[in-house]
Amino acid sequence: MKQKLVSYFKEKWQDYASFILMIIIIFGMMYHLMELSNCELNIPLFYMGGDDMGVIVNAKQFTEQFWNLTCDRLGAPYTIQYYDFTSSMMHNSGLFIMKIFAVITKDAAVAMNLTYLSIFFIAGIISYFVMRNIKINCWVASLSSAVFALSPYMLFRNIGHIVLTECYFVPLSILLCIWIYERDDVLTLDKDFFKRKINYVALFFTFLIANNGIAYYPFFTCFILMVTAVSKLAKTGKIKQGLRGVVAVIMVCFFVVLSILPGKIYNIMNGSNAAAVDRSGFEQTELYGLKIAQLFMPLNGHGWYDKYIDIYNENAFLVTENSSAYLGILGMIGFIVLMFCLFTKRDSLLKKRLACLSELNISMVLLGTIGGLGSMFAFFVSPMLRAYNRISIFIEYVSILAVALLVNELIRVIKDNKKVVSAWAKRISLVLTGCIFGFMCLFSIWEGYPQLATPAYDTNKMNYISDKNFVENIENSVEAGSMIYQLPYHEYPEYGPVNDMWDYHLYIGYLHSKTLKWSYGSIKGRDEDKWNKNVGSMPIDKMVSYLKEQGFAGIYIDRRAYEEEELTTLEGSLKQILNEEPMISDNENLSFFKF
Repeated sequence: MKQKLVSYFKEKWQDYASFILMIIIIFGMMYHLMELSNCELNIPLFYMGGDDMGVIVNAKQFTEQFWNLTCDRLGAPYTIQYYDFTSSMMHNSGLFIMKIFAVITKDAAVAMNLTYLSIFFIAGIISYFVMRNIKINCWVASLSSAVFALSPYMLFRNIGHIVLTECYFVPLSILLCIWIYERDDVLTLDKDFFKRKINYVALFFTFLIANNGIAYYPFFTCFILMVTAVSKLAKTGKIKQGLRGVVAVIMVCFFVVLSILPGKIYNIMNGSNAAAVDRSGFEQTELYGLKIAQLFMPLNGHGWYDKYIDIYNENAFLVTENSSAYLGILGMIGFIVLMFCLFTKRDSLLKKRLACLSELNISMVLLGTIGGLGSMFAFFVSPMLRAYNRISIFIEYVSILAVALLVNELIRVIKDNKKVVSAWAKRISLVLTGCIFGFMCLFSIWEGYPQLATPAYDTNKMNYISDKNFVENIENSVEAGSMIYQLPYHEYPEYGPVNDMWDYHLYIGYLHSKTLKWSYGSIKGRDEDKWNKNVGSMPIDKMVSYLKEQGFAGIYIDRRAYEEEELTTLEGSLKQILNEEPMISDNENLSFFKF
């Protein structure tokens, strides 16, 4: 037994060592670039009041209840039903991971931070699995996967767009295409379909893909699967070969429908609510489309070429979130290679694989680019998907994979080169190749790192502790389970900032309390939101009288939403009506008037 173990590890040590190297690189680069030495896990990495606040609220819900689609401590005097917000049901894989961390830690901030930090490791691990599956050298797979794991796109999105940062299944989407392109046993509809284990794996992949990326990543996956299906049909002339891609698309769509089924049932029972998420107008696909120039434009120039980036951003049209599309150095090299591969012969396995990736690459560019296929889809079919620039992470992965395939081929050539007789000369050549490629990967990670991905640790900590102490003081001053009305009235979701109050700052009360019920959070378009809006528009004296009758214990004000004169008038009126001084947070952002 001992001899077998020794023999096994002698054979597999490079696989384990390369995997550990990848984990070390990911952690080391994150620790250095994100300045994690300043991180305190019980303080949110991001605490700005935007979408990041919605993420930590999800974590808070998971510490108090099973799932996040309802909440009886928001939308007072009613309860919240999030079924109208379809995206809440379309990233279940990430929510499941967050749920695990929430159950273990019992702390919303810790659960959110761990969920976010784990994304980069999960992305690297899945990418490593994919590259090893197609026989890429373990060291090349390790280094390339570390580059993908710390993609500029993912770091730019950070916690605020965590549903998009969680793009760890993108490699599985590409692997499905490669399998369908190369293998005849994957998803072939015949009598032996359920006898082939590979089909169960492929179907599991479609399940994971469908529950990730709030419709964008499943849609992009279906698109490239159809491109693969058309390619197979054109090359073989056999409908059976093309149908395999269609089967994969059908399964992705099936699992997507399954994930949003609770929302559809809710809409049938309570009526539809188109106002909840407004995606009308195809013109937004132009605003948030992909720009090819930005695939080659870093988010920051590290002081070397920042002025050129600024010149472009200030003068070019339609510079929006599409600035996150930068491929990084490794990705840019791969992208250029794949453009050339469109015109090369396909007489070897390497060239066939590069051809497959090049077809996917150019198709994705045509889908995502401004005025491209995505715009046509929005115009003729549906505008619900508006930000086609988000396909850039798929483009980045096929580009990185192309470079990995080429380096893998270089290593094979060195090993098989009969002209080099000396084993030492081959080893030196291999080590030198590995070192150069390793340096290129590390430099690519560093060069592509967006500065905005580094949290503002001190500011976040100051505001988080101030808010926490303030809300705890409110909770201690009123009866357990009391209702608190929040000003200003603010639509949910996606209403936007008001002065210095960001979109979801009003979640602060719920986040830091244990039993209190808060008025904010009702879905716009529903009766609960209309009630909240009517109360918010009442004269102050009538509002106070009405809220007392409804059983509310006080009024909470986010002072950032008001101009100085407006705030003075509001708080002055409440002081006069209630004959009481307000409770004010340490950072002076919040105030509370007890009834």
